[in-house]
Amino acid sequence: MSDYIEIGKKTVIDEFNIALGEIVLKFNKAFKPFDMPCAKLEFRDKIEEAERESERIFGFVKVVEKMDFGDLNRFGDTNRFDLLEDKEETEFIIVNGIRTSAIAGHTLTYQCKARKHKIAVYIPIREYEALKKVNK
Repeated sequence: MSDYIEIGKKTVIDEFNIALGEIVLKFNKAFKPFDMPCAKLEFRDKIEEAERESERIFGFVKVVEKMDFGDLNRFGDTNRFDLLEDKEETEFIIVNGIRTSAIAGHTLTYQCKARKHKIAVYIPIREYEALKKVNK
């Protein structure tokens, strides 16, 4: 154990942000909601608990070097959300010299059941229609 902290060394928070970013990217590519605010809040609670216990045991806050993040996929579980709104997104296109609107996709707005966060997921029209066919 050394008495100094190495500058530039990856911390537990850095490792968590990397893991969270990978999971969020996976859910974004699948056009599914992911409750990132709740994930960050629960991780912050874990850090605070570890620091509090460290202070109780050692009399000072010891740097947390390793921590189990748990299964981050649970923050993307469909049972965690209520669907609030399914809104069509339009864009203007020019057809035969006439400006007209066309449906570009849908924005689905979800609400987290735990802390009432709202999460919006944009789905392009082709993927939206494919999801509708699968869900029928």
